Amino acid sequence: MWLPFGLVLMITGALSSTPSKFTGLECQILDPDYFTYSQCKLKVLGRGIIGLNVHARMYQGPLKNAKVNLSLFRKFSGYRPFMFNTTFDFCKLMATSNQKLSFKKIIFDVLSKNSNMNHSCPYDHDFIVRDLVFKPEYFEFLPLPTGEYRLQIMAATNNQWKTSIKVNILIIED
Repeated sequence: MWLPFGLVLMITGALSSTPSKFTGLECQILDPDYFTYSQCKLKVLGRGIIGLNVHARMYQGPLKNAKVNLSLFRKFSGYRPFMFNTTFDFCKLMATSNQKLSFKKIIFDVLSKNSNMNHSCPYDHDFIVRDLVFKPEYFEFLPLPTGEYRLQIMAATNNQWKTSIKVNILIIED
């Protein structure tokens, strides 16, 4: 008698579990003469599927030197630094495809699949990320425990920070 009831509970519990997904997005302009955002939003693509969309318009170019800071935060009574905070030369990263496995390589490999940021410098066009869906396999080489995380991406050129993007992610372990 309890076996069918237990099976029903397990099946409905498995179907109602929340997958890992994007939960928030914030784009901040630090130099409005250099960048503006015509789009910065999360879009529901299907049941439980959230796509990230960003369209940054660049007014000064071409971009020949760029510095990027990647920071990972975990939510513990507010977002606190967690594991990674790295600054690197973006043009050098994009020019060398044989880069060893690192946090920055993982992030930009994911971004290059759904964006036009898939070539080396110079950049003389807008930056567009369209319908990027978070998948747990993106971090298969970087196992993160269940929790809420924030990935902050800051970009600079000519040694001045131009923009900051904060992406909130919910990770659920299987």
